[in-house]
Amino acid sequence: MVPSRQYSPRRGFTITEMLVTVGVIVVLAGILITALSSASRTAQKAKTDYLMQSIKSGIERFRADHGYIPPVLGNSGTAATAPGFGRDLLELPTQVDAGGGNFGTAAAEYNGWYSYTSLPEYLLGYDDRRMDGYGYVAPPILPLDDSEPGFREYPGLGMRSPGPDGVWNATLNPRVNDDPYLFINRNPGNLGNLSFSNTTQMPGKVYGPYIDLKDDSVIGEMTGLRADDSNALVARQEFDAVLLPGSDGYGTGANPKVFLDYWGNPIRFYRRIPENISNPARERQDLNLGDIIALRPHEFELGQEVESGFSDGYEDVFTTRGLQSAEFALFTAGPDRKSYDEIRRYDGDDEYNKDNIVKVGP
Repeated sequence: MVPSRQYSPRRGFTITEMLVTVGVIVVLAGILITALSSASRTAQKAKTDYLMQSIKSGIERFRADHGYIPPVLGNSGTAATAPGFGRDLLELPTQVDAGGGNFGTAAAEYNGWYSYTSLPEYLLGYDDRRMDGYGYVAPPILPLDDSEPGFREYPGLGMRSPGPDGVWNATLNPRVNDDPYLFINRNPGNLGNLSFSNTTQMPGKVYGPYIDLKDDSVIGEMTGLRADDSNALVARQEFDAVLLPGSDGYGTGANPKVFLDYWGNPIRFYRRIPENISNPARERQDLNLGDIIALRPHEFELGQEVESGFSDGYEDVFTTRGLQSAEFALFTAGPDRKSYDEIRRYDGDDEYNKDNIVKVGP
């Protein structure tokens, strides 16, 4: 006699088992997402470090050709519709009240004296002679109709020598009654205006580009660039937005170019102040990059901590020897895209400036 088989009804998951299973999946997913986010952030930081190192090397190559570090460009009041918007020469800070640990007028001016737009201007160049300040050239040298062959010069990037003042003689040979700081006055020999035609060809060696970019995503365009002096401590550079390749309005020539890190932040360029606006190679000795609060590290390395002439908003006067001897610096706010320009370490949010990235040169 064949014994009969006994079947028991299949038991399903209990509510507790299901909750435990879902909880384990959520925990594992959280660990995976955190790991992927950390890996992505590490990769972005490595790419940004490499980009900033490439920019730093490009600045050195620029100086080898021209004898000075690029000048500081920005917006000195140019309307957003004007030629060369955001690419004016910024006036030098005029105050000299350094010392005593006070964050006075000189500190406020100096800490806001940096550029977003200098680096593409001098390390890449801006297409043809109109863009580096030499103006139009009348026919038959170049036709004015941009649909005709030869209207634009080649190579597409690069520039002619910026001259001894760094802005194509705009300060050494300014037009009568014109502001030498404005982009529109970059025209050697006073040969007309960007809205008219020059009658003399301006030949010359084309310099640069000084860096070779493999990734177009690190070139953005800035809208609404302006100075904001409403802060009690630092006159910041403000802007409305950064356009990425493919965005509406990108590539129209209406906005200045900026270098971007791999989180989309525009990279700032700081340099020591020249003694004279017309001689960018000769630097003032009473101010140095150790006086720039945003450049100071979140933590000091052993043996690097020294006192500066300027305190920050919390009366912290400490900076580094490396910053005091540096000739220029590159800055980005990092993954969280936030930074305090007037406070080294923010009381109440100790992580705020921790992810800032700074490269100094040489």
